[in-house]
Amino acid sequence: MSKCRSVLLACVGVAPLAVLSPLPALAQPVEPAPWPLGPPPRLTVVLSIDQFRGDYLYRFHDLFLPAKDGETLGGFSYLMTRGAYFASAKYEHYPLFTGPGHAVILTGAHPYKSGIVGNEWWDTRERHSVYCVDDPRFEVVGAGPGSRARPMGPGNLQATTVGDELKLATAGRARAVSLAIKDRAAILLGGHAPDLSMWFDTAGGRWISSTAFCRDGQLPDWVDRLNKDAIPARALGTDWEAISSAETLGDRASPPAHVGTDVPKGFGDAFPHHIGSEPTAANFHAFCFTPAANDFVFASAERAIEAEQMGQDETPDLLSINLSPNDYIGHAFGPYSPEVLEMTLATDRGLSGFLNYLSTHVPGGMDSVLFVLTADHGVSPIPEEVAGQPLDFSAERLQIADVLSTIADALTGRFGKATGGSWFATAPEDPEGKNLAKSGAYLDGSVYLNPNSIAEAIGRGAARSRREIEQAACDAVNASALPGVYACYGKTQILEGAVGDTDLARHLAKGVHPRLSPDLIIIPRQDCLENPPSAGHATTHGTPYAYDTHVPVILCYPPVLRAGVYCNQAAPSDIAPTVSLLLGVEFPSGCDGRVLDEAIRSQTP
Repeated sequence: MSKCRSVLLACVGVAPLAVLSPLPALAQPVEPAPWPLGPPPRLTVVLSIDQFRGDYLYRFHDLFLPAKDGETLGGFSYLMTRGAYFASAKYEHYPLFTGPGHAVILTGAHPYKSGIVGNEWWDTRERHSVYCVDDPRFEVVGAGPGSRARPMGPGNLQATTVGDELKLATAGRARAVSLAIKDRAAILLGGHAPDLSMWFDTAGGRWISSTAFCRDGQLPDWVDRLNKDAIPARALGTDWEAISSAETLGDRASPPAHVGTDVPKGFGDAFPHHIGSEPTAANFHAFCFTPAANDFVFASAERAIEAEQMGQDETPDLLSINLSPNDYIGHAFGPYSPEVLEMTLATDRGLSGFLNYLSTHVPGGMDSVLFVLTADHGVSPIPEEVAGQPLDFSAERLQIADVLSTIADALTGRFGKATGGSWFATAPEDPEGKNLAKSGAYLDGSVYLNPNSIAEAIGRGAARSRREIEQAACDAVNASALPGVYACYGKTQILEGAVGDTDLARHLAKGVHPRLSPDLIIIPRQDCLENPPSAGHATTHGTPYAYDTHVPVILCYPPVLRAGVYCNQAAPSDIAPTVSLLLGVEFPSGCDGRVLDEAIRSQTP
């Protein structure tokens, strides 16, 4: 029996005695009983590094700063040696994107509960795509001239976060702040009730938010001052130089296959990478591809700690941070590139600076800080690079047009011509679905069918059920031997548990929401990605394979957590219940994860 479980059973065992025996009158205040798991942290920091594969920590470990040099703390090495490092942690849901990943981290809820089934999905009733943090109930706060920012908020998140539960448990006294370059990362980490969630707007290079969090329509004074300091503008006109030697880069990285189109104009295909000097949205976007943007996030986090007085008293506070630039670089250059190596080393140095800040600004230093490190997903190798290696299978590009034509031909042949001319979900202005970018025909590996066409086919007796139509589409794709396709699965098939008892089946079951998820899910073969590439990326993520699911999970809190490398099964969904227990608050409402009790020290003699 685990120590954690024995503590809870003991609590259950004493409850009836309290009911049967009257409490004695207290003549004077009594010291409160200590929390059995040790003192809760003054400050919890959750750091998610966007697109940070699990292998980066050990592939580059010898290039990181030392764990401790005198009184100076290192970055990754410090956390890996002083924290509970779950080296084989993997995500357990499909698909692996920024929205779903960040929703899992602090809710512990997979997409089938959280409702965050992708970065975007198709609203079949309103016939348009929905971005995961679109929230028209609110207004943008803090945007400058020329901004194209839309109102954002947590309305699509159907679960509470650790921060939400902390606010409830402390009657609002705890401070909760989340920040990231990406709006979806900041909002989905923060949840429904943070004091502030803020994200970066390339129009003007400034932090913005929404009235979901800034209810008076104004940014906090400290954020206004931070924007006036114009830290991102100082990076304009500069170069990102490699810190590693040419020999190290040659030995540890490979020049990427330049097949993507998302590299900022003027940035260059190799070091040094240049940021334009004019304060334009394009140049602030290029800034987001460099370590300078991560340094800006860390500096802003330090401002938040000081301004919000986080970690300064015994009421626990929560700071959630995402480092988005690692994702931009990974998409453009791939996981084996010099750029990813250099971004990882720069992140290590930025993390070291932030840990040293925490050690001196939070009373009690790192013994008062629970620090959590993880990532929202990994990334696939660039197919054109893998195809040149001596592997047993060939990496290639899945042709989206071929997949869709196979589905359309099969459904028309089996059930007749589709209502309105298309079997796929379409926008009102494009009823025949000729504009793929404005339809639900293909969104991040998923296909939404036209509900009117399905209803019409069932109504005239051509099909008996939605399940039959979905299955006919999948059977056609699975029988086609299309290049790059592993399999097609229907939503009804997944919801009914008819996929089989496999790891992939469990990923699909945890990823499919009965109302929001697509009708068909197309799984690519390993090391195969779609063509045309999503957003012009050279490579991407989203699959159920290890290169996407394997991410770091480290929890560092020396007074309570036992340092060490843990190779047992763990997942990012386990972060939320573990942090909740250490804080002494209820688990988030949709929590699926388990407490990582193997890392909890015994607090009894």
